[in-house]
Amino acid sequence: MDDNEEITEVITFYCSAKNDIDCHVVNDDSQGLERIRNEKFDLILLDLAMPEFSGLDVIKSLKVEGGIESKNIVIFTASSDRNIQEKMKDSDIKEVLKKPLFVMTW
Repeated sequence: MDDNEEITEVITFYCSAKNDIDCHVVNDDSQGLERIRNEKFDLILLDLAMPEFSGLDVIKSLKVEGGIESKNIVIFTASSDRNIQEKMKDSDIKEVLKKPLFVMTW
């Protein structure tokens, strides 16, 4: 879930074309939270900075509702906060990836 459509297009292309991974893209924060609540995904890439309902809001909501530990959430952020991984440590987040992420294949 990322509000930047260009980023989600690139990720979707890479996953689909290079790795035959089925991607479901959501660029709307509230719609994304509903899908996370109601559907099963192998991996969820979640942006922290979204306009109305941030990634942190999504995480907080899922923690309150319970079951966040069963979700494989990876934060995908351009945040310049050097302590973001430490802050996410107690939130059942699997990993934090920094944007831009460059993937090279040979």
